[in-house]
Amino acid sequence: MENLKYMVNVKRYLAVALLLLCCIPWAFSQTANALYLNDGNRIIGHVMSLDSIGNVSIQTTEGELVSVPMTDVDRINWSYEMKQTGAGAIYRFADKYRWAHNNVELTDRDYERFFDDDLYHTYVGGSNMFNIGGACWLYSIACLAFSIWAFDPDADKQKTSFYTYLAGANVLACLGGIFTGMGKGRLNWVERTFNSQNSFSSENTNSSNILDMLKLNPSVMFTAQHDMAFGATLSLSF
Repeated sequence: MENLKYMVNVKRYLAVALLLLCCIPWAFSQTANALYLNDGNRIIGHVMSLDSIGNVSIQTTEGELVSVPMTDVDRINWSYEMKQTGAGAIYRFADKYRWAHNNVELTDRDYERFFDDDLYHTYVGGSNMFNIGGACWLYSIACLAFSIWAFDPDADKQKTSFYTYLAGANVLACLGGIFTGMGKGRLNWVERTFNSQNSFSSENTNSSNILDMLKLNPSVMFTAQHDMAFGATLSLSF
């Protein structure tokens, strides 16, 4: 009887040990260490050793063993959460992203599951800058319309409101170009980085949003008869 109880307990311990061994690969795939370097790069894997001369050895998620001087390391995240591999390549559409294989826009849950902190914060900042640029373009067009309304072709000298609206249109157009361009740059970086990290490539890299393709530069000119004339340069990029 005692031998039977002993055998049952041994089997239980073996079952628990086997279960723990099965969980190790899963835990390894969910958490890792991340070395944040001084040059802005990041190495994700598992730190193997910190030797006496100040080097840190890390085995990357690709299986490569890398040795990095501690002087090049800004900080170490010992509990870096590994994000799941995305459902496919993404491409930018205006200030959002869509899956390349079905053109469905990513949801908030998708951003939470598949984007790490760097990608998500860059996406949010780029989206905000892109939308601010779009608002500047709209206000620029409105100011240009008001300046046309305030322009008096029969007057020797235009009203102050005309020059105010005209200056506002030019300033807002410049700000719109700056913010839209910076926002697009950050959003494109997120697209390239995500697809590179997951070994995907996206063929749909151009957005069909009008703010992406349209560039309007208002201008004012004088004719040979010294009359005021309005002009604008409209360009489309494909």
